[in-house]
Amino acid sequence: MPSAMVTFNGRITLPSHVRKQLGLKTGDSVEFVEIEKGRFAITPGADSDAGSIPESLNDPKGWFPKLDFSLAPDDPLLKELDEPIH
Repeated sequence: MPSAMVTFNGRITLPSHVRKQLGLKTGDSVEFVEIEKGRFAITPGADSDAGSIPESLNDPKGWFPKLDFSLAPDDPLLKELDEPIH
């Protein structure tokens, strides 16, 4: 996972591969979007050429793992109960 250190005046340097994936160039702004309490995502700012923020939020690559909630046909949750639950 990419990381950055906060300097004494609160600045960070985004790793080059992160800037490249976000399409950021020198002078572009970024915005911090809170995705849950205490967790933020970095998106290109509204004035950058990297695209609009809503498009960035619709495709949050790497924010969350892909989860498969589908059930297999033989899953016990899909089998009918022989007796009613009381």
